[in-house]
Amino acid sequence: MGNCGLALAPVVPGGEDDLVQSFVRVEAIPRAILEQGVPWGWRSYGDFLNALEGHVGVNVGGLVGHIAVRHAVMGKEATQRKATDDEVARMQVLVAEAMEGGALGISTNRNSRHYREDGQPVSSRLADLDELYALTDVLGEKNAGIIQTILGIQKPEDMEWYRELARRSGRPVTFQSVLHRWSDPDLWHQQLDALAEVVREGYRIQGLTTTVPLANRFTLKNAQVFDEFPTWKNLMFLPEVIRKQAFSEPETRAKLRNELANPPQRTTFHRRWDLVQIVEVVKPENERFVGHSVAQMAEWREQDPLDAFLDLSLEENLETTFWNANSGGDPEAMGQILRNSNILVGLSDAGAHVQFLADFGYGTTLLGLWVRERGVLSLEHAIHKLTFHVASIYGIEDRGLLRRGYAADLVIFDPETVRAGQPEWADDFPGGMRRLIQRSYGVHHTIVNGREIWNEHGVTGDLPGRILRGAAAQHA
Repeated sequence: MGNCGLALAPVVPGGEDDLVQSFVRVEAIPRAILEQGVPWGWRSYGDFLNALEGHVGVNVGGLVGHIAVRHAVMGKEATQRKATDDEVARMQVLVAEAMEGGALGISTNRNSRHYREDGQPVSSRLADLDELYALTDVLGEKNAGIIQTILGIQKPEDMEWYRELARRSGRPVTFQSVLHRWSDPDLWHQQLDALAEVVREGYRIQGLTTTVPLANRFTLKNAQVFDEFPTWKNLMFLPEVIRKQAFSEPETRAKLRNELANPPQRTTFHRRWDLVQIVEVVKPENERFVGHSVAQMAEWREQDPLDAFLDLSLEENLETTFWNANSGGDPEAMGQILRNSNILVGLSDAGAHVQFLADFGYGTTLLGLWVRERGVLSLEHAIHKLTFHVASIYGIEDRGLLRRGYAADLVIFDPETVRAGQPEWADDFPGGMRRLIQRSYGVHHTIVNGREIWNEHGVTGDLPGRILRGAAAQHA
């Protein structure tokens, strides 16, 4: 837990909503779910972990989030300015307390696309490099924990910053992400070359990747796909009635079209309507478009793709659901990324974006698609990537290997049938809200700390999971 600067602790009395605001927008979790489902009551990060102890089926660890630390010290001003020296010193104390309370490290967020519910940037984006270095120096002093970062589209030149973080702190650094992107198909190769250079210098830096295209289901009621383009982003923060009016105006469409045609920088969105699919419609007469791309739908309607995209959404009160994947579409490129020893396999966003995507099945997809079907990795190499490789980077002892004296955390599966299912809806969130889930196939047993939590009949109901605390807690 706690990636990308987002965590539920530390928190001061009355500061809970500042954390909720970031989760609502960045992680696309409806406010009602957070208001009804989070049992606030803790203050420190250690208190937060203690509240989970004894209530989890799987083992759980977490990173203390820079956003939470900033709000705990600066309150609402955290989203408005850089911190003073005194405030940075107080943040250092909170990070030290979090590490002693069990955090596995610290995460920060400098992604220019990440905004709060109120349209303000998440607070960690206001931090200067001196603040960031001061907080990560705490991990160096304790000789414990990892540093996790996100910058949006990670460029090769950004590796200099990761090198400096690793040099100053002496701690492992992970960054998000290394993927094949349709918008920049050679970037992954440049990233791996730059990463290899700093690793040869002795720094422990790992790029994150995933085994599935980073797909997003969206409507024009809640889209974040276009946040890199100013007019698009501003429209998505307007009330729906005004937004619909703007989408229908020729002048606004001209601006939207121009921004897509002339992006000011590298973009995550590929700007290809042949890669945007229509997956759900409201009106029966539009059923013929389901399963087809916006480009194909526009051809049938004899329209420009942008006009067809907006017109269809307006006809259906912005409730048409689209599917888009910006990355992971080139098997050869992804194979090279997955095999790389400097790449950590993960990036599931499990528990977040619950109404947009379900990328949780990256493990079963690695074992099924990339091992069995495509032969990109051996089974042993893939299992190592999912287990001991992760435990080693995060400093989690006594786990990740089948060895006498290690914890009995086991997944028993059939390599001939293991795979991830298609995303489906479940209505089990607080307030009766629905979320996307993804089932696994070919998995027969899941055993945590020697006790079975899953078998072919479903969840057993046992809760043997433990809170995995970092080395600073063990020696505090």
